[in-house]
Amino acid sequence: MLHTLLASALISAAAHVTPIAPSVTLPRVLLDTAVAAPIAKHLVLDLRSGGSVRITGGQDKVVRIRVTDGGRACGDCGVQLVQGAEGIQIRSTRPADGSTNLQFEIEVPEQFDLDLSSAGGQMNIEGVAGTIKGSTESGALQLRRLSGNVDLETKRGDVSLRESYVSGRVHTAGGRVVLEDVSGTVAGSTEKGKVIERRVQRG
Repeated sequence: MLHTLLASALISAAAHVTPIAPSVTLPRVLLDTAVAAPIAKHLVLDLRSGGSVRITGGQDKVVRIRVTDGGRACGDCGVQLVQGAEGIQIRSTRPADGSTNLQFEIEVPEQFDLDLSSAGGQMNIEGVAGTIKGSTESGALQLRRLSGNVDLETKRGDVSLRESYVSGRVHTAGGRVVLEDVSGTVAGSTEKGKVIERRVQRG
């Protein structure tokens, strides 16, 4: 009976868009949902647990969020979502002890600002235009089709930026940086590794 109720709740959440409200706090367990994009097009992602992240820009005016644990639905992901006048905040509260493998799949409107912080895990960001900043303690940064300003770094992992027109910087403390088919004033740097540039146009 409980399993049936949970399944019905998830289907209902995925099928409906929640209208914008001045301040909305959803329950602690967040698995699969969609909310109307706020007037302030800003997403804050604060992952104390770490986890792999995939953020894509889309044509719809909604923000879709799906969280799984090792590819499977989790009964208690320990994820909080707050929607308010300043945008959307997503936080994970699980400890970063290696016992979980949370995966975040997020779709935002194409024009959106991102502010990301993670205790560790690969980040993939594609098709977003805006101010995109943040860091992860470990894991690769794979960036594609971005425009605007970027300030992104990983403490340990490779960074790739492709097919983008951006200013700012991408950095790794330990790994390789690849800039490919990029224009703008963006700079890539690494403390231990190589910076490889292919078809990069400055200015």
